[in-house]
Amino acid sequence: MDFRPLQITDKSLFESHISDDINYENTFACIYSWSAAFDYEIAVLPGALILKIEHYFDTVRTRNKNHDEYIERCAAFCRQNSLPLSMKILEKNFNNLCPQTKEKYKFTPLTGHWDYIYAAKDLAQYPGINFQKKRNLMSQFLRKYQYDFVSYDKQRHYQALIDFHNQRANEMERVSFKRALDNLESLDLYCDIIEIDGKIAAFSVSTKPRAGAGEIIFEKGDVAYKGIYAAIVKFTAQKHFEDCSFINRQEDMDMENLRKSKLSYNPIMQIKKYEIEFRDDLSRPQSCQAPV
Repeated sequence: MDFRPLQITDKSLFESHISDDINYENTFACIYSWSAAFDYEIAVLPGALILKIEHYFDTVRTRNKNHDEYIERCAAFCRQNSLPLSMKILEKNFNNLCPQTKEKYKFTPLTGHWDYIYAAKDLAQYPGINFQKKRNLMSQFLRKYQYDFVSYDKQRHYQALIDFHNQRANEMERVSFKRALDNLESLDLYCDIIEIDGKIAAFSVSTKPRAGAGEIIFEKGDVAYKGIYAAIVKFTAQKHFEDCSFINRQEDMDMENLRKSKLSYNPIMQIKKYEIEFRDDLSRPQSCQAPV
């Protein structure tokens, strides 16, 4: 396989290969933004794209349900280059693997990388008893603050938004967010801001990568304002995603506080993923193998 750096001009190529899965790795805007931090490389195969970061292989982009061939290609690449195998696969694709592949490799749940999926109408409305706490937070927010919910304007907001984000982010987030902000239109991204007393209090960068599904890519709020996250989540869902069935709010990265926050919005499901590695015994018979 021949790899080259991922470029913004790969957007149409990328989107021509993805399935209708709503995992966030299926969204070019997300991958391209984060490539500022992780140096994604891409290889083009017949019917599929494979992305990697150094020797780590991200989920395969393909409409083909059979992933055995792509695992073998990545494994062969690693063997030829004396690299460990580390590859991500969705649970649905794991379930479709042939028994020989499941026996041949080690599969470990990547719990910190499971996507949180929500009903769009839930985040837009906060209905029922399960969202009582969110409605209470919204009531407090609406009573206490005079706010404006506005679309991003580059001339007004660019540097202030960069500064607001960077005060609440690590270096990888900073460079990735800047890439997203610098390419909003090319990446088909929305950017929305809550202003209080003329200052940024929260923002959301989101997109609608496929019919019926929205996705939140970046989101930050100033927790000095009570209910600020409940507000930015609800306002964004109402503005962009009421015609959608689902909203993907990405993963929790094994961070306990982030996990509690994401669970508090009552996800309706998670997209589960596994890491694929070589087993200790590499002398197992080669099966389901495809050439590199």
